[in-house]
Amino acid sequence: MARIERSIEIDAPPERVFETLAHWEGLTRWSTITDSHRGPETCTRVGDEFEQTIRVAGIGLETQWKVTRYEPPSTIAYRVTGPGDSHMLMSQTVTPAASGSRLELDIDYDLPGGVLGDVVDRLYVERRNEREADHTLQNLKDYLEDRAGA
Repeated sequence: MARIERSIEIDAPPERVFETLAHWEGLTRWSTITDSHRGPETCTRVGDEFEQTIRVAGIGLETQWKVTRYEPPSTIAYRVTGPGDSHMLMSQTVTPAASGSRLELDIDYDLPGGVLGDVVDRLYVERRNEREADHTLQNLKDYLEDRAGA
């Protein structure tokens, strides 16, 4: 299983950062891997489910998401399943920081294909996924800070 851990400070209150994470209708504006979202536009509890088309290494994948942890205004976690028995666990944790908020992103994922999938991940996909996580966090920061100035 591959793991990506990232964090970023955002000049916005934790409640606003959490609210943005829990309101999925804006997701395609800041998430670099999200092509489309189908289902409820807002997370309200553990068990909420939705579907997304995400782009990983340039390939569009249909994925099913289920909220496994929902603790406003700090944490949302998901279990994600995709084609070929691929799966991902993702959590987003918001805490107060000097600049406003600190968002921590933690992702664990497995690609299909057993040993071959692991090799492909280490050689190519993992670095690309890490860059996508960095870009997504920066996009979210810019999105929230630009809205604060508006």
